[in-house]
Formats: sequence, structure tokens, C-alpha cells
Amino acid sequence: MVFEDEAPWVEARIEACEPPNRLAVSTINEHGSWHLELLLSEDDGTTQVRLVHHLESTGAVGEVGAGWEYYLDLLVSARTGTPKPDFADYYPSMKPYFQALAG
Repeated sequence: MVFEDEAPWVEARIEACEPPNRLAVSTINEHGSWHLELLLSEDDGTTQVRLVHHLESTGAVGEVGAGWEYYLDLLVSARTGTPKPDFADYYPSMKPYFQALAG
């Protein structure tokens, strides 16, 4: 969690591992528990990555959604050698977008 205060480590439990298409993990820390899935598929020679965050409520979806956009773009930058994104470009500007998705 490189952007979080003090860049804490987060322990994750592997709930399902179905190579090469699915990884499901859960994490628990002082902020609660998160249940996540990474789903991989191939489309015309390109690997598609879909991140699914199973939320217990939509109360923080504006913050969580913007955070995942940032972390996924950080992954892209690490893979491509491009400059790291700036979290200020994601939050708070993306918060209304993700809140609208939650309804």
C-alpha cells in the first residue's frame, strides 16, 4: 500500500487460486476486511485484467474506486516504465464518478 500513510504491509489470505484466470484474496486490518478478485482473460492476444472489489456497503465507494484507479495505473506504469501517476489526479476529482456508479 505504497500511497497509504507509512506504506504499511497488508496481509492477504488467498481464498481461491485458479490459474491462469482467477485469484481471490481477502485482507483484514484496522480499517476492516476487503474481498478482492483478479480475473484474467485473453482478448485478441492481449491480457485483460479485471479487478473486482466485493464491498459490504457503498459508503466509501468514491474513495475506494479512485484509489483502485490509482493503484491499477501505478501497475501499468511499473510494467511500461512510464512515470508514476500522482494520486492528486485521482482523488478527490474521481470521487463523484464512483459515487454515481453506486447509485
